[in-house]
Amino acid sequence: MDSGINMLCFSGSYVIALGLELSGLWTQVRLRRPMLLVAGGAGLVAHTWYLGRRIAEMPAAPLANQQDWYVLAAWALAIIYYSLKFYYPRSATGMFLLPAVLGLIGASLLVSTAPLSNSQGPRIWIQMHGIFLMLGTVVVLFGFLAGLMYLTQSYRLKHKLPTRSRFQLPSLEWLERVNSRSLGAATFLVGGGFFTGVLGRLAQEGDQNFVPWTDPVVVALAAMLLWLVVAEAFRLVYPAARQGRKVAYLTLAAFVFLILVLAAVTLEDSLHVGPELSENRDSIPRDPFPSLLGTAICQPADGGPR
Repeated sequence: MDSGINMLCFSGSYVIALGLELSGLWTQVRLRRPMLLVAGGAGLVAHTWYLGRRIAEMPAAPLANQQDWYVLAAWALAIIYYSLKFYYPRSATGMFLLPAVLGLIGASLLVSTAPLSNSQGPRIWIQMHGIFLMLGTVVVLFGFLAGLMYLTQSYRLKHKLPTRSRFQLPSLEWLERVNSRSLGAATFLVGGGFFTGVLGRLAQEGDQNFVPWTDPVVVALAAMLLWLVVAEAFRLVYPAARQGRKVAYLTLAAFVFLILVLAAVTLEDSLHVGPELSENRDSIPRDPFPSLLGTAICQPADGGPR
């Protein structure tokens, strides 16, 4: 990219922010919070700039391929992290959220950069499908991390462990609300992603306008949606499931289904590529480090476009 902003640039900023978060466990670094805000803010600005340039260079971006999808999900989770640094300035939420952000960026280097679709069907369904599933992934991830924080905080209080001023978490009440609401939001978003994907497939022209119900991607996504619907219905009907550890366990289970879906999409992407690419996807070259090779941190390689 001619802007010189690449994945290594904003990933490095997030790594620095994570290091500052972890350093607070052992020592009180002077001006640690301002440094955290600067490092996290720099990463978010660079991340946003990167996505903005992708959109300017490719109209289908930032959902043009699997790599873009992961980078966009990481960006959304990074926004949540940075917002929480103002809402809960002394909390250790970054120790949970930043590894997830870096994990999504790392996963983006391992997936295909081939176009998700080259079909002639209505593009609105393709975009809606990608956006719904991206947001659903972020919500499930955030709910999972909030569930981990809830269980950690609950364990500390239950066993009357000494509260460490350097490792503070949001209140159990707030974490409980996040867990509960994330299930409802994830059900809506994953459902929207599933049905827009089906409609987009049916709207395609030619011989590809059918839904391959035995495709691993479809099976995994349908199983995840079914679980979310059942879990949300259970939560609404059974009041005790809206509180405490029960709702945390529901979000943890939703995360397991999410991993299965992401694995299926990565290993079997026949539903998400066009007819020609589906037949020849094994011959599609994969460049796992498209933004890293031949360029220094935050500097263009030769001044040419990336």
